[in-house]
Amino acid sequence: MRKINTSGMPTYIKGFFTMLAGIIFIVFPEAVANVIGLLFAIILVVIGLSGAVDYVVSINNFKQAGYGKSAGAEIVLVYSVIILILGIIFLIKPEFVLQILTLCVGVFFIIDGVVKLREATLIPHVKSFYWWVMLILSLAIFAAGIAILIDPFSGTKGVIVFSGLTFIASGVESIILSFKGFDVKR
Repeated sequence: MRKINTSGMPTYIKGFFTMLAGIIFIVFPEAVANVIGLLFAIILVVIGLSGAVDYVVSINNFKQAGYGKSAGAEIVLVYSVIILILGIIFLIKPEFVLQILTLCVGVFFIIDGVVKLREATLIPHVKSFYWWVMLILSLAIFAAGIAILIDPFSGTKGVIVFSGLTFIASGVESIILSFKGFDVKR
């Protein structure tokens, strides 16, 4: 059974960039932590502000069109204010972003490990010599996800380095799968 890559990008290229991200996570963990926290905060502030501006514009448009005061647009304002407040909190305390993202990374690695474990268990049926490598790497990715979820708040740097190692393992597995004939392009 062959894996069909429907994303338009060869698996080995995705694997290479996953490995590159892992190396960056390991070499520059503090910079990665700061960049992730601040970028996320800025994105939330921009989304909150643009939502508030959209609310003001829509109120004026509703009044001019004769739909009444706001035609239910208050929900947009409430959403925008909540997002804006979260963005400001994350600008002040970017480590909160990383604590939340750490949990998300742990869940992602568990899901990725399960998916790759499924792929690894299918490989022996096509008589591939490297199925055990895929099995070990998928179990490592899964274990990394569990470890991150068990203690996600102990240290951002450790989680980022550990995430980098897991990205490298995932990238290596993708590259091996690609070159062993499990990446069929349509």
